[in-house]
Amino acid sequence: SRGRSRWMQVWQGIQAAYEAGFDPLKLNVVVIPGVNDGEILELAELTINRNWHVRFIEFMPIGNGDLFGDKGWVASADLRQQISDKYGLAESGVRGNGPADVFQIPGAKGTLGFISQMSECFCDRCNRMRLSADGWLRPCLLNETGQIDLKTALRNGVSTIELRDRVRQILEIKPEINFKQRDSGTTQGNYSRTMSQIGG
Repeated sequence: SRGRSRWMQVWQGIQAAYEAGFDPLKLNVVVIPGVNDGEILELAELTINRNWHVRFIEFMPIGNGDLFGDKGWVASADLRQQISDKYGLAESGVRGNGPADVFQIPGAKGTLGFISQMSECFCDRCNRMRLSADGWLRPCLLNETGQIDLKTALRNGVSTIELRDRVRQILEIKPEINFKQRDSGTTQGNYSRTMSQIGG
């Protein structure tokens, strides 16, 4: 949080959410070498006695690939190995509707998800689109090909039927974008905006 540690505030917020009835509680963790990669086992432990879903996400260098040096991400396979070496790890019968590969520590109440967009491409089964903070609908988070300006369309009174047609059109081109645009979107740094600017 802007260079300052607010761990206690974050942790209190997580606990408050759980006490308020968020069950299962879902926590996303972007693992960065030298920043929080030493906390993997402790984070995994949160799922043992609680019905929490902790998802480890490989850092995506969207517009800021040099932020953490040559390799600013940790491969999901390495994280799974760390956890397996201490606790054991098995594929979970729990399945979400997104790109995470889901595992469990044997006997745990919660699950561990791994979103591996850098090391284990899941473009072939991606079912996600991104609505950015400024109203652009993108068929792929990793590049801007085919995006449409929903905010302007809505403010100009475009009909629901026309909006539906526009969204259907980008859904139809999504598989092509997923495969053919991956390299330019993921590895070459051809972005006009960073992840924090995309938001959504």
